[in-house]
Amino acid sequence: MISIKPEIEDIINNKFMKKIQPRAVVYDVNPPSIYNTVNESDTETIKLENNSTYNYLNNNNLHKIINITDDMEFNYVLYSIVENSEKPYVKFLMNNTDNIMKFPNEKGNTENIDSDSSSDSDSDTDDIIPFIEEEDDEELLDISSNDDDYDDENYLPEQCSQYIEKHFGITDETSEDFYKGYVNIEDKIYIFIDTSIIHMNLSDEYQYSWVIIDEIIHKKSSNNIPICNIVTNMFSNNSDIQNIYDENNDIIESPICVYICQSEDSKYTNVEVTEQLSTSLVSNKVTHDVLGNITMFSTTPFFNKNNYNRYGLFTSSANYILHTNFTRYEVEYIKDKSCVRFPYNDVECWAVKDSTLFSHI
Repeated sequence: MISIKPEIEDIINNKFMKKIQPRAVVYDVNPPSIYNTVNESDTETIKLENNSTYNYLNNNNLHKIINITDDMEFNYVLYSIVENSEKPYVKFLMNNTDNIMKFPNEKGNTENIDSDSSSDSDSDTDDIIPFIEEEDDEELLDISSNDDDYDDENYLPEQCSQYIEKHFGITDETSEDFYKGYVNIEDKIYIFIDTSIIHMNLSDEYQYSWVIIDEIIHKKSSNNIPICNIVTNMFSNNSDIQNIYDENNDIIESPICVYICQSEDSKYTNVEVTEQLSTSLVSNKVTHDVLGNITMFSTTPFFNKNNYNRYGLFTSSANYILHTNFTRYEVEYIKDKSCVRFPYNDVECWAVKDSTLFSHI
């Protein structure tokens, strides 16, 4: 039987498990119907003082030991948990490569594997058996039997650590600490690294962009740039990497990707990105003839450009207006006007008055 001593378990939890910031409100989440066909995930949760919890990719979800082959391709899935909105959600760092959104990647190189390890096994010390007192036998068995915690193969290959440090400024020790495991698709290894509390240095040489689950699975594009089919299929078929769960192991609602709007010449347009990976909150508000002073978003861009400011918006409590020529008298019947969906020039738009419902991607 494999067991872990309490003090070792505490170290693991403190090292790998992330807490969200305490919130004043405890929320109950009913998963949207599009997410009803996923399997339950056997993961631990983190309890806060106000009993709000969530979990994503805890250490039991994914495989960790990587055996490099010549045909292998490493894809680096660097993700971050967004906590400054109504509910937590995940965003992933992708790269525009030849007008396809992919994860940063490189080919596996078996020449980088340290060949010295095989010669070490022939050393004279291998035949020496250390003296162990009888009362320590059980403890030794408990530790040595847990391969995930004590096997050196559990760590990232040297090639992966070097790539992450070179391209993102993440040191070997940090990348190993926040390495959550991998998914293997057609000899392509997708390595998941939690960068939520890590400072990254992103080179201007590559067109990096954060994307969210709605873009990967439903839109299959980001800012009109298609997302790689292998990535969309991988996330669609794997609930562990797709969803965040609450303390009852129920799926927490994911936001949809929307594009913030502005008013120009009595028309609505989307706000273009002025700085790559800008994280500042755009404070644009518009005055709508019927809905009043609102922050306005469109589900798709009004024009086919690919550099607009994108936001994650929670819409589970939204009210829907289905016809175009709605009046102020009709809107007055809506009790909660914090988020209202309405059509504008054949584009689905959102009028939002509660700023906690959205955050910059």
